[in-house]
Amino acid sequence: MSTKVTLKSRLQVGDQPGFHLYDDVLTEMAYETPGEGGATEDPPVYLTLEGVDVELQTLPSGGAAVTLTIPRDIARELGLLPPESRG
Repeated sequence: MSTKVTLKSRLQVGDQPGFHLYDDVLTEMAYETPGEGGATEDPPVYLTLEGVDVELQTLPSGGAAVTLTIPRDIARELGLLPPESRG
């Protein structure tokens, strides 16, 4: 049984990348404050990209820097860019 709740998705078709933007129910439950009915902070969302170019650099301070190459139409669909103007 999956704990993922899809917010937006697009299947990878041919050479066109796909994505899955989702919430995780178990993560959301961990962010709830017992007895108060409210959250201490907003839980994260998760984004899986399929069929994209990626560059990963480990950082001396820990963690990594990730650079993704995604088509503009997917960036617009995810709200990372404004809608294309029709003028």
